[in-house]
Amino acid sequence: MHDGMTRRTERARLSIAAGNVTQGAMLLGGVGLLTASAGNSAAWLRLAAMLGGYLLVYFSTHAAAHWLVGRLLGIAFTHYTIGGSTHAGAYPPGLRQVFARLPFFAVHADRASLRAASPVAQAMMFGAGMTSSVILCTLAALWCAVGGAPGGAALLLANLAWFAGALVAEACTRGDYAKASDALAGRRRA
Repeated sequence: MHDGMTRRTERARLSIAAGNVTQGAMLLGGVGLLTASAGNSAAWLRLAAMLGGYLLVYFSTHAAAHWLVGRLLGIAFTHYTIGGSTHAGAYPPGLRQVFARLPFFAVHADRASLRAASPVAQAMMFGAGMTSSVILCTLAALWCAVGGAPGGAALLLANLAWFAGALVAEACTRGDYAKASDALAGRRRA
């Protein structure tokens, strides 16, 4: 969820419909690749399918969850953008440059609609992105580990370590959970 507070490099702008179709196709493609990673093909193909599928799930769930939960709770959105991470500066040098360039989706809320939403609706919408990323990526990695994909157990461990760090970073930065907390405390971020 992009609230206009943090600068990020935007490389593309999509309508809500185009953004939802793109992310939906990415998610379906990711599920297909994850399924193929448990198949009978060569180990290197299964490994490539696992990594590709996981990355498609990772990049397709966060912003779409903000949109879905927000719409269900009456919040309107104007468009999506694709660009680097809004928190690239929180990473150490090297990773900072990578995350500034990765193709993250951000959904942009209509400010009047966001202001009109209840604090609970705002908090749920802000929290939906990271929550969906943690749950869906962990389920994807678990699928690979249980399904016997080459490197599946390592992916699960890496996923757990990554999101443990991400949740700590969320607590230390002005991330989505901080925005959700501010909304519940009456400090609306619209």
